[in-house]
Amino acid sequence: MILDLDHTLGCGQVFRWRKDGDGWKGVVDGRLVTLRQDGRGVSVSGMSDERYAQYFRQDDDLESIYRELDWDEQLSSYFRKYRGLRLIRQDPWECMASYVLATNANIPRIQGMIEKVCRTFGTEMDGYHTFPTPGQLLDGCERAEGCGLGYRSKRFIELARKAYREEIDFPGLMSMRYDDCVRTLVELPGIGPKVADCVSVFSLEHLEAFPVDVRIRKAMAELYGIEGSYRTVNRLSRERFGRWAGYAQEYIYYAFGR
Repeated sequence: MILDLDHTLGCGQVFRWRKDGDGWKGVVDGRLVTLRQDGRGVSVSGMSDERYAQYFRQDDDLESIYRELDWDEQLSSYFRKYRGLRLIRQDPWECMASYVLATNANIPRIQGMIEKVCRTFGTEMDGYHTFPTPGQLLDGCERAEGCGLGYRSKRFIELARKAYREEIDFPGLMSMRYDDCVRTLVELPGIGPKVADCVSVFSLEHLEAFPVDVRIRKAMAELYGIEGSYRTVNRLSRERFGRWAGYAQEYIYYAFGR
């Protein structure tokens, strides 16, 4: 499997992985995981081989994706420069809750909010904390006000309440068509079009999703002359890049911000 840890874990799609010396540490499935790039491979501690392959989407043939999008000269240059950047198959609840907190905030601020939430509600282990379950968030939800979430706090707890009551059908969202998935997601507390696209591509198997934030809006205008409303930029970008639009978006996001 082609995988570059620095590009994949440092590109902004996930928020809780931390560079630790020559490796990365994070919490997956409630377990502390340590990863180190070892030549062309990766040494793994705290995660089974099967889970590692699933988490880093080994089933996505990155070479085939490169070939399919290689006609785009800009992307082709990004593929060469940032080879091994993969999308991650995130836990749907953690991904959804994290991106609700990510609304209108930069990455350091997002990481800070999520870390406070995990330390306040999650389970501690070796200095790290698990991402809280909906039940943990609802047990003492008034403490969310002390996590610096601002206006996001109420929506965050409302979302946890829906998830706890099993009113969010994650398997159903995965099996829906992309458009239907997004329409369903935006009916949930704190989820607008951009968050819906992030959740769709990073955790619900809709790799044709194309989240549009300020950086992507600027990149698409400068690189491709694609401008307009969220819906317009999203639609034209998905038409341009097809079924791998999510991969195209992540490479553009990462490269354009460097």
